[in-house]
Amino acid sequence: MSEADNTENTYKEFFEALERLGLQDLAERIRRNEPMNLHTTMRVGGLADLFAEPAGPMEAVLLFRAAKESGISLFVIGNGSNVIVSDDGIEGLTVHIGDAMSRIWTEVDPENPDGVLIHAFAGALLSKVAVHAARESYAGMEFAAGIPGSIGGAVYMNAGAYGGQMSDIVYQTVFLTPDGNMGTLAGPDHEFGYRESYFTKNGGTILSTVLRLVPGDKDVIFQKIKELAARRTASQPLTLPSAGSVFRRPSGYFAGTLIEESGLKGLRSGGAAVSEKHAGFIVNTGGATARDVYNLTGMVREEVYKKSGVMLEPEILFMGRGFTTK
Repeated sequence: MSEADNTENTYKEFFEALERLGLQDLAERIRRNEPMNLHTTMRVGGLADLFAEPAGPMEAVLLFRAAKESGISLFVIGNGSNVIVSDDGIEGLTVHIGDAMSRIWTEVDPENPDGVLIHAFAGALLSKVAVHAARESYAGMEFAAGIPGSIGGAVYMNAGAYGGQMSDIVYQTVFLTPDGNMGTLAGPDHEFGYRESYFTKNGGTILSTVLRLVPGDKDVIFQKIKELAARRTASQPLTLPSAGSVFRRPSGYFAGTLIEESGLKGLRSGGAAVSEKHAGFIVNTGGATARDVYNLTGMVREEVYKKSGVMLEPEILFMGRGFTTK
């Protein structure tokens, strides 16, 4: 039996598992050969063999169970802001935690009647959660209003900006383990560090999270969001597709500064280029491929290492056929 036949048999078993679990509606919504350039902020990438968007946490749980039963390979994406998908696409099932899982709601903090707990399903955009908090006059999330990602992804990597990070406000998280079991983390159990968490170390898929915020002045909160947005616009290449900061901040240095000091602003590989505005970003100048981005990332790492002795580590994830970890 050929590899293609084996793959199709696995897919058949996956759909049969969905049927057994009563997910006929979801099975009908799964798309074949979905263009992943539509689901990543760099706007590159090939086709996902199968593409699913669960409508809620429980549907996601059963979807993952069907994937485990059938042995199908599985990838999870949120807003696609730190993901580069191979031009050759992704084998197996790609699960998009997006708009269908983006509910946001609030409740009074039982430990602080003046505070609030903001609940959000993992697909909610971080910017929308921040604006929701601001409209309710709760402070602490202003730093996140301009970060282009979902809240699930932000918790996963402890996203941060302008002196704030998710570890400052995350209270509790419900997730699915790699084995398909439900789990809950609270407080220090998240094991937050610089761009890392329990999830970067152990895997798992975030389903929802709870943030703990404090009362504030709505006008002051929105003014701070406006000021941070202006700083972001002035310093980052927001008019071109990108995947955000490409590299982790090395200890004692700033990645963008090392890249700029190495004379790499404007360095190109095909349609991908090191941003002239902020050297920590690679941008799609038009017609870039995933391979262009992959190659340019490697070129930057090599040149910075030659000039400074510092080996930059990618913050973005390369996924799909033909990619290996940089």
